[in-house]
Amino acid sequence: MSVLILMRHGRAAFGAAAYDSLSETGRAQAVATGKWVSGRNLPVTLVWHGPRRRQSETAAEVVSHGRLLAPVVQANGLDEFGEGDELLTLAAARTGRPMSGPDAPPREVQLRAYDEAIAAWAAGQATIPGRPDFVTFRRVVRGWLDEVLGAPGPRGRVELAVTSAGVIAAVTCEVLGLPDTRWIEMLRAIGNASLTEVSFSARGHGLASFNATGHLPTDLLSAI
Repeated sequence: MSVLILMRHGRAAFGAAAYDSLSETGRAQAVATGKWVSGRNLPVTLVWHGPRRRQSETAAEVVSHGRLLAPVVQANGLDEFGEGDELLTLAAARTGRPMSGPDAPPREVQLRAYDEAIAAWAAGQATIPGRPDFVTFRRVVRGWLDEVLGAPGPRGRVELAVTSAGVIAAVTCEVLGLPDTRWIEMLRAIGNASLTEVSFSARGHGLASFNATGHLPTDLLSAI
């Protein structure tokens, strides 16, 4: 069997003016993951990453500290459905109050509104300007997954894909045959720099692990 390892990017700058960058914690998470990859001598033959800065920066740290020599490929199919600032703007529009900046509510209130905005988008009750709807997003992710699982290659290979929680949740639903309504449940569980593994061969595929964080020190665990 071959293995596709899906890694969520390291912690980004949630709530900051520029969300799409690794925080100090996020970079440390990526470095720790790279060292774990190196320690296991994983036979990584290909590294994928999405087009966002936090995704490419995470991949670069893993490749460097994992001492990987595999080709690195950017794939638009690994792009997230929306950025943190876009989702906070949607949450502000839905609640009628600012969700970022000096007038932002307490973090608990902010995160609840953020989560409700995502749920509304997934249910087709809200749109994110310039972004695809949920059905289109799922279709694009499915196309990338089909490309990976159907590509010829040596048995026992390992491919690493650095992406975001929405993509990993979508892949999980695809592999397990879960309905769209389970997507947000999967999304909520996925931690920063967590690893989800899909085993595959010509005979089929299955979920080998989900949202694993045992490779990270306890002080580097984070959810958003």
